[in-house]
Amino acid sequence: MTGHRSTVPLADFRVQERVRVRFNEIDGQNIVFNANYLVYADIGVTEYFRALGEGQPGPYFNQYGTDIRETHCEIDYHAPARLDELITIAARISAFGRTSFTLHCGIFRDSERLTDIEISYAHIDSDSGQPTPLPGSFIAEVRRFESRTPMQG
Repeated sequence: MTGHRSTVPLADFRVQERVRVRFNEIDGQNIVFNANYLVYADIGVTEYFRALGEGQPGPYFNQYGTDIRETHCEIDYHAPARLDELITIAARISAFGRTSFTLHCGIFRDSERLTDIEISYAHIDSDSGQPTPLPGSFIAEVRRFESRTPMQG
């Protein structure tokens, strides 16, 4: 996963949410427990869809009679976050497929990159659960919103 994702600077993420590392998020090494980065990424997803007008992806896609399901996730850990530090959860849609999209979540301490997470989502019909093409209006809305154009696959 390393490569182009880890070169996207914090300034290129339109959605940024600052949080403080809490005691329950650290492990015996006094750093954020690895699985908690997925919780941070979920905050990024929520804030991304809030910026598009809904606080969760479910209500956003309900307007199309569709939903999304996470199908794949990759995490690169670059440096640890520690108790009581302020970190920034940054989110952007980095790529579109015909029936899927990828959200890139970067975790930063100031400008230092701590973690890169890529989550792939399948776009599915709510009734059948089968993959269905992404709505053109969703792609257009994201392209207007993003400062860095998502890749088209």
